[in-house]
Amino acid sequence: MKYTFRYTKLFVSILALTLFFAACKRDKQDVVLQPRNERDIVEVMQRETKGDFTMFLEALKVTGLDQLLSVEPNKEPTKRYVVFAPTNKAFGALLLQFGVNTVNQLDLTILTETVKAHIYEIPGDAKKNLKLSDMGEGTYPSLQQGRDIVVSISCDEVPYINGKTVVAFERAAKNGHVVAVEDILFTPASTLAQVLRDDPELSILNQLIGKAGLTGVFEDLSKQYTIIAPSNEGFIEYNILPQNFNTPAELAFLDSLLRYHVIAGRYYSLSMCDQKPYITLLGQDIQTDASSFWGGRYNDWVEYLETNANFARNGVVHKVDYPMIPASINIRQRIAQLPENPSTPGNSFAIAKQALAITGLDVELEKVDRVTVLLPNDAAFNAFLALNNIGSIYDVPVATLTELMKFHVLTRRMFILDVSPASGPFVSVKTLQGEIMDTPRATTAEYVATPSYVTGVYPSIGSDPAGRIDMKLSNGNIHCILKVQVPKAVKLKKVP
Repeated sequence: MKYTFRYTKLFVSILALTLFFAACKRDKQDVVLQPRNERDIVEVMQRETKGDFTMFLEALKVTGLDQLLSVEPNKEPTKRYVVFAPTNKAFGALLLQFGVNTVNQLDLTILTETVKAHIYEIPGDAKKNLKLSDMGEGTYPSLQQGRDIVVSISCDEVPYINGKTVVAFERAAKNGHVVAVEDILFTPASTLAQVLRDDPELSILNQLIGKAGLTGVFEDLSKQYTIIAPSNEGFIEYNILPQNFNTPAELAFLDSLLRYHVIAGRYYSLSMCDQKPYITLLGQDIQTDASSFWGGRYNDWVEYLETNANFARNGVVHKVDYPMIPASINIRQRIAQLPENPSTPGNSFAIAKQALAITGLDVELEKVDRVTVLLPNDAAFNAFLALNNIGSIYDVPVATLTELMKFHVLTRRMFILDVSPASGPFVSVKTLQGEIMDTPRATTAEYVATPSYVTGVYPSIGSDPAGRIDMKLSNGNIHCILKVQVPKAVKLKKVP
């Protein structure tokens, strides 16, 4: 009897444990789940407590698309997908928009189209577990024809969908990947041309585009564009109005002006990084400085009014306050225009011009692209020559002078707000000479700065301040400085 009782207790214990583990293998919908590395997309969402996808799961079930994303146990998937799965918060907002309380109350056609618009089929030759970072920036077709998914990566390496939708987290599945999103993904119906026509704040821009004969460019669905769109107020202030463009020369300028505001490709503001050049349809580059001002704050600078203001089927619009004027000359041509007046060395650049001519760099500066020239004035050169007991610029060996002048050419376009003020650290940039330069501090002690960087008084579009800071040219920038910079390879003293 004693042994029978003992075996009976053991049997009951084993039976209880068996029932317990069997129960643990079921989720809240009573579905037997596979081990973690064997779970399909549906099972991953069923087990995810962080996102709560019950509404989207219900939508998959109602539309029958859950079968597409499921894989039978012990079988390999024939197709793989990336599912951009809306959380309950996002799906609840959709129900509210349509004035219904449950997923079942949504029109089946609308529901099916919406669910398909969140599913991307991974090409057969792609990686087995395709993550968002593997996909990279680009436009990806969803299962719903005509509705694309646009992936963008911010300057901080954070992924976004359609330029704004936050990616909450990602999970790998046996047959693909689940990307949790906090919005329902919609594809706009309008073209860029329609967006411009429909926005009253951009009516002048739309009229100018029509006058230049460029409307068809923004109707074209085969190409993507990003428009930096000046407001009506900005065009009015600078008298850039349709009635002012009639002659061939005027229309040619208008065409250049408009193309200077358009970038080929779709760029959302989150991924338009400072110090990065964007090539416009004019062929000239534009970029923002460290404070997100387009064109540099001592230039024809403009700032965002609205980012991602409208995105269309063929691009995106960013509203800015003023138009930007494209440069009509290059660095070499602009240096030739600078004054030569040795009697006022603070406002003369005769020695710098001589140095560039001796070394042949004046010609080279017409060939390079997207550089920044730091150009010392005559006062700076006089102090440098005197400190090193050199009679004139012609007494410096050509090889030495070449190294010295190449050191003043930075290998990217820089604006003054890219350079740290006196209280901050230097910005280090590679030079044409090859060495890294700790650039001069952005103060009146280093720069010829009038209007002053310190006072914050800035020139308007088209002006040429005495300071000559951030002169933006077709192939780069010029900054006029008060001290000659000396590389390590040149064994000469630098004025402290």
